[in-house]
Amino acid sequence: MSLLDPWIGVPVQAAFVGGAFVAAGWIVSGWQTRRAAATLRAERTRDVHRALYAEIGTNLANLWDEAQLDAYAAPIVARMRAEGEGFIPFIPVEQNDHLYEKIAAEIHILPRQTIDPVVAYYSQVRAIAALATDMRAAAFAGLAADRRIDMYLDYIAMKKQALAFGRHANTMITAYARGGARAADAEARRAAAVSTRASGPSGP
Repeated sequence: MSLLDPWIGVPVQAAFVGGAFVAAGWIVSGWQTRRAAATLRAERTRDVHRALYAEIGTNLANLWDEAQLDAYAAPIVARMRAEGEGFIPFIPVEQNDHLYEKIAAEIHILPRQTIDPVVAYYSQVRAIAALATDMRAAAFAGLAADRRIDMYLDYIAMKKQALAFGRHANTMITAYARGGARAADAEARRAAAVSTRASGPSGP
């Protein structure tokens, strides 16, 4: 054995120890970076949830409820039937997605438990706005009274569906805020069970 052999291991060991410290630093730095990114994402998710919850809640209040929508529509439909082509109801075009439009590019940040209900609600809001625009056009005025009545009743039905979608979206946002993904999943299962019971058994 050479006299140099005992000394060969010293630089190798030093390099190994140094490399280990560098690797440990990379691991810690990577963990800290991921933790910071996760924290920022969680904060942004909360901000987006809060904004959407507020906008949806305001829109739901403006929609009243199913009974009030029916009470509002009833005299209008009665007048449309009584006056025929002589009466065309005024249909306002509402834009109830201002905040959603601003954060649409970030919608992917939402968890799967809330993104689907939110998108379903705002898709309905936009469908209502599109129908309202059609009902303000000259083509609507040129339709037969019965056809106009059918479209108006569809318009009211779509608003009722928006109520259901909006309530579900805000319920899911609340569940996620209180208990995270697990609580939101539990709420989704509960809502599905209620919906199944409400629909009743299917026919033969």
